Amino acid sequence: MDSEETEAFIRGLAYEWAKVELPSGGLNYADYLEAITGLDLETDDLNRTSLIFRAIINQAKALAYSSRWVKSELKFETQAEAIGDRARWLRVHIAINGASDDSLDLYMIRANRFVLTLID
Repeated sequence: MDSEETEAFIRGLAYEWAKVELPSGGLNYADYLEAITGLDLETDDLNRTSLIFRAIINQAKALAYSSRWVKSELKFETQAEAIGDRARWLRVHIAINGASDDSLDLYMIRANRFVLTLID
């Protein structure tokens, strides 16, 4: 895809995000574009970007999380893509954050992210 098509695709995902009725967490459309663009630059694959984005949005809707949470999770997935080993990145995050209830809950949400996508 050329850059215009890529930009249009990213704008479409950002628009989908804006249409979802999540608490904004103080974010706006420009923040959505920035987060999705960062992910797409790392994946360099619009299908992969879309899969990751939709998995996170579906979780946010199901769990009633905010757009700020979506942005944070897009950042996590962008970093995982950069490292190239998502399972390792999950373990690093749990090691950094300790085994609190919140960090273990987030670990499970992330670990099951793409399993839930297949069910939808």
